[in-house]
Amino acid sequence: MINIFIKRNTYLFAVLMIFSVGIMSCEKFLEVDEPTDQVSQAMVFRDKNLASAAIADVYTNLRTNTMLNGSLYGVGTLMGCYTDELTSVSNQVVDFKTFYELGVQQNTTVVNTIWSNAYKQIYAVNSIIEGIGKSGAYLDSSTIKQLLGEAHFIRGFLHFYLANLYGDVPYITTTSYLANQKVTRMPVTEVYGHIEEDFIKAEESLTDNYPTSNKSRINRAGVRLSLARLYLYKSEWTKAKKMAELVTQNQLYTMEQDISKTFLKESKSAIWQFMPVESGANTLEGQYYIFLSLPPQNVVLSTSLRESFEPNDLRKQQWTKGLSNQTLSFSYPFKYKQNNKTANSLEYSVILRVEEAYLILAEAENELGNTNAALDVLNMLRNRAGLSSLLGLGSEQTSQAIMEERRHELFTEFGHRFFDLKRKGLLNALMPLIKPSWKSYMGVLPLPETELFSNPNLNPQNNGY
Repeated sequence: MINIFIKRNTYLFAVLMIFSVGIMSCEKFLEVDEPTDQVSQAMVFRDKNLASAAIADVYTNLRTNTMLNGSLYGVGTLMGCYTDELTSVSNQVVDFKTFYELGVQQNTTVVNTIWSNAYKQIYAVNSIIEGIGKSGAYLDSSTIKQLLGEAHFIRGFLHFYLANLYGDVPYITTTSYLANQKVTRMPVTEVYGHIEEDFIKAEESLTDNYPTSNKSRINRAGVRLSLARLYLYKSEWTKAKKMAELVTQNQLYTMEQDISKTFLKESKSAIWQFMPVESGANTLEGQYYIFLSLPPQNVVLSTSLRESFEPNDLRKQQWTKGLSNQTLSFSYPFKYKQNNKTANSLEYSVILRVEEAYLILAEAENELGNTNAALDVLNMLRNRAGLSSLLGLGSEQTSQAIMEERRHELFTEFGHRFFDLKRKGLLNALMPLIKPSWKSYMGVLPLPETELFSNPNLNPQNNGY
């Protein structure tokens, strides 16, 4: 009777499992009680459908509740306001305006939200890893490899963003209350080491096939692109080149020559996308960036970004849009064209796409002394954007060209601009020219005040806050 009930109520049990794993959402991350869900966890990971529902719930939360969401409180908007991509035009005291005005402090609400929601999902994937370890004998080997690969990737991916936003952070690999209440921060270099370990485990476990009919769950190509990005940030150029080449040579993906198709649901360049939560819905980016009347209420493209595009750059023509009247003129990101529901969903939010692999490959080639090869790769991106090829540049000029190409290719996509300026050591040279109140310590966010109070082992606070 129990088995029959479970089979007929898989969704209910999945919800109960995720609820028990996510109990901590009512508490601070480091105040989680000792898990009391061992029976439900055992049941979940003895059933393939329930186990798959657990990882599916994590993806849903990544889209809606973490820094990766496309709303005004995702890292794309926040760090776009923080640097030189977006301008806040809001009259309200809101977090993205605080980022724009460089007023971020340890009690800024979204500083805590980014931290706590990321660690909640890390807790969830740790529960999956532990649950499969305890009950894996009941699952087939392909399911085990798939779920573990996805869980290890998500754990590494979230820690990657945490480290690049906050600096030294804890790397959490367990659901143990006793262990987690005493965690300390690791240097970013150590965090990177653990991320690499998780990514490599994911690469070994996953294939290029997707477990669903769309690209809403990660596959090996996405892991390899993330590894290429990690190696880029670590200045390990040979490894970055190798991983980027594996992605660019993958016949499943190609740069859309018609760039108006890059962010469509069926995009050939998309490697990992977030599927909307309901049929007919589109992206949060389109919902929050597009405005149809003046004055705009939230954010607009910065003047410096709009004016930095070369003449005839199709990305400016097709990925930005302006709205003017007799007294006002503003532009907004227009990578996503839909700001409302449609009969069928037309756009999925793109987290990873093949164009980034080409940019990483170009940078790695240039750093390895292969400047002509770097320009060849870079020109592939430029030509499909309607721009002429760059020829005969030296290494330093090529490096600058790559940075400009990244700026115009990846704007408002999950904080790339901030991270690029930071890893290249350019934040403190560029930002004071744009925002005179910029201070050198602003290259990392403050640790949440509530977390320092809950666990003094996380002290000291980042310098300057």
